[in-house]
Amino acid sequence: LTTASRFSPKIILYLYRAQRITSEQLKPLSEILEWLAGHSGLSKTPQLYYIPSRTMLAFSVGMTGETSVGVSHGLIQQLNGREMAGVLAHEISHIHSHDLWVMAMADAISRITSLMALTAYLMVMLYLPLILLEDTSVPWLLLFILMFAPNISALMQLALSRTREFHADMQAVQLTGDPQGLISALTKIEHYQKTWIEQLLLPSMRVPYPSLLRTHPIPEQRIERLQKMEQHPHSALLREQAIEHNPPEASRRAPRRHISGL
Repeated sequence: LTTASRFSPKIILYLYRAQRITSEQLKPLSEILEWLAGHSGLSKTPQLYYIPSRTMLAFSVGMTGETSVGVSHGLIQQLNGREMAGVLAHEISHIHSHDLWVMAMADAISRITSLMALTAYLMVMLYLPLILLEDTSVPWLLLFILMFAPNISALMQLALSRTREFHADMQAVQLTGDPQGLISALTKIEHYQKTWIEQLLLPSMRVPYPSLLRTHPIPEQRIERLQKMEQHPHSALLREQAIEHNPPEASRRAPRRHISGL
């Protein structure tokens, strides 16, 4: 589950070969999204898009009232209605909390920091002959700060992303009143995202990956927090609706693999 903020929403949807899902194609899924948007206070229901990929993926894009939620073929195939409601509630929470705007601003600040550091490097290179020929004092501390500023900014951006993911989980549960739905979805996503090598050699764990370099928190941490939340009665819609695992007719072909590996 991710928040796409670096590129234009249209570009992101185009790169994923996303196709608009109408209420006639996946009516239960569209109804759940509309219900979640209405109860979260959104003035407009986000547009729903189908991603022809076996990867279990969901993301939200767009700002200022024109937002979209993308769900992949793999996600629709593997998750049941209760789990799908938890995933969609998570993405609705991102939109409601303006996380798309927050992460876009964080990305802009990170890019500005990198540009400032690059400018400082170029200035040092230009003035290097003058520094060597004359007895000129060099603000080494400032140079070191500029040298590490992009890395620090990137780490802070990743930490902010993880924090917003935790917050979206909490809001999703408050919206659906069903922590177990999202817990089950996260468990399935973590299981199916393993490569065949990981499933063979590390059946109960994944290849270690530093927490500081993650855009999303470790699934175990998210599940642990969700388990501590108080149980609430399910809404009638989320309890009774089931997602029909039938992607749109025009999109049932398997995703193509490019020479680049994408």
